[in-house]
Amino acid sequence: MRDKIIIVDDDDDHCKLLVQYLSKHGFEVIGCSYSGQDTIGLFHSHVPDLIILDLLTPRLEGLELCTEIRKVSDIPILFVSTYADDYVKISAFNLGGDDYISKPLNLDVLLARIKAQIRRNKRAFPVNQRHLLQYPGLEVDLSTHTVLSYGKEAILSTKEFQLLVLLAKNPNRVFHTETLYDLIWRDSKLGDVRTVMVHIYNLRQKIEEQPHNPRYIHTVRGAGYKFNGAVSLTAIESHS
Repeated sequence: MRDKIIIVDDDDDHCKLLVQYLSKHGFEVIGCSYSGQDTIGLFHSHVPDLIILDLLTPRLEGLELCTEIRKVSDIPILFVSTYADDYVKISAFNLGGDDYISKPLNLDVLLARIKAQIRRNKRAFPVNQRHLLQYPGLEVDLSTHTVLSYGKEAILSTKEFQLLVLLAKNPNRVFHTETLYDLIWRDSKLGDVRTVMVHIYNLRQKIEEQPHNPRYIHTVRGAGYKFNGAVSLTAIESHS
């Protein structure tokens, strides 16, 4: 399986050059995005192994996009930019960037940096941890977009799957309803925050053994929702 990369750069010629070069060297470029907002949609629809991120991305600056991605993922983020200012580089690293390369790029150096970052991330997060989210009674396969609940496949919509992945990858973290809406529906902006509540309800119906008494997705009154990372196998078996 080829490693997957998202490129975020508003320079069309530069994007085409990178796609051609990286494809030649065995990578799958799953998206060449011209805006941060488009990238959020791509990110939630795929499981990239690395993101190449230009600092000057329109409508959502690179540093802001890096912050948004770091809320939900530890995948390597490699910044590229014409900026040579040390303050900008420090800001990029402080916000979660893993590497920084100045433009104009030396493509061979870029390739070596990409391989090093992906190799380091794979050592830190083995395959079963990167592509499978496993909790007692629940398994989410990020590569095939399948969910097993109590041994049975749960058929989820795209947004339900994205919502589940976001919560399950951040156990015990409380997400405000507005934050969930912004992260999952940013690319479409359809409906309003009530959309989140409807999807949470539907998700519970599909993955919870007792939707009225959920074990996985908890409501935090006055705040939002969280995934219960402390769910125990004993507790589940006692209700089976």
